[in-house]
Amino acid sequence: MKKMFNLLVQSVITLSLLFSISQVTLVSAVAENDSVDFILDWVPNTNHTGLYVAVEKGYFTEAGVDVTIRRPPEGSTTELVGLGQAEFGISFQDSIASRFAGGLPVTAVAAILEHNTSGVISNEAAEIKAPQDLTDKSYGTWNDPIELAMIQFLVNQEGGNYEAVKLVPNQADNSVVGLANEMFDSAWIYYAWDGIMADYQEVASNFFYFADYAEALDFYSPIIIANNDYLSQQGDQATKVIQAIKKGYQYAMEHPEESAEILIKNAPELESQKDMVLASQIWISEQYAEEPSQWGHIDESRWNQFYKWLYENDLVEVDLTLGNYFTNEYLED
Repeated sequence: MKKMFNLLVQSVITLSLLFSISQVTLVSAVAENDSVDFILDWVPNTNHTGLYVAVEKGYFTEAGVDVTIRRPPEGSTTELVGLGQAEFGISFQDSIASRFAGGLPVTAVAAILEHNTSGVISNEAAEIKAPQDLTDKSYGTWNDPIELAMIQFLVNQEGGNYEAVKLVPNQADNSVVGLANEMFDSAWIYYAWDGIMADYQEVASNFFYFADYAEALDFYSPIIIANNDYLSQQGDQATKVIQAIKKGYQYAMEHPEESAEILIKNAPELESQKDMVLASQIWISEQYAEEPSQWGHIDESRWNQFYKWLYENDLVEVDLTLGNYFTNEYLED
């Protein structure tokens, strides 16, 4: 009897182990198939709010996809996505141009903001209110060829003298700090974050948008990119991910205060800047898209207008207007 009991116990244990192993194998397979990595371009900020809303509201879960939002490691997010180290990431139409020209296998699948909200911020005392006013003033630069070409184009177009702009390396933690410490008179910023930050840090400043002075500079910044192999092999899943992200940004458009709280919850280091984050979220929620149903859509003519400008100004060796570097197909309901 005791022997039979022991055999029964061993059988139960064996079956339990087999069941557990099969469960682990099943869970691992599901996780492998349904896990997606999304790499940010920078530390969490209001450009990213819709992503975190999609997580908190369960939009990814509803879509049957486990999306992990990762902060950028050492190395370029764009390159990591191109190398297949992540399915999705954030880039910018200007900085990704050389990667497109070099054949990096990524595609832009959504625009986070409908229009380019970047431009030049300056100390109020420098009296820089338009591009031509940069003449004889200092500009904190990242020494990026496209960045400097845009500054040169705008200064000279508006009657200034680019040769008289004093270029200073922008080595500040952020440009607002650089202005406050008088490291330079002006610098390129994205208004939703650094522009709002300047107000909250009481840094008296002026600002102008690039897009106000040249239609060609109303490029898409930032954009969501995806790995091309992933898109070709997992197109249905990619659609689910982008649709969930779209819902996240649409929710943020309608509920900026709650969405700011969600961002802070996922990036607790922002708690000390809560008022600034809320102000940024309220402002940017109106910039994601004029019409919520059109969030993420990229206009072909505007996309190509910028790349035509780059090509005509010898800033890229390939005519990117001839290639397929973006798509709206994953945004369609």
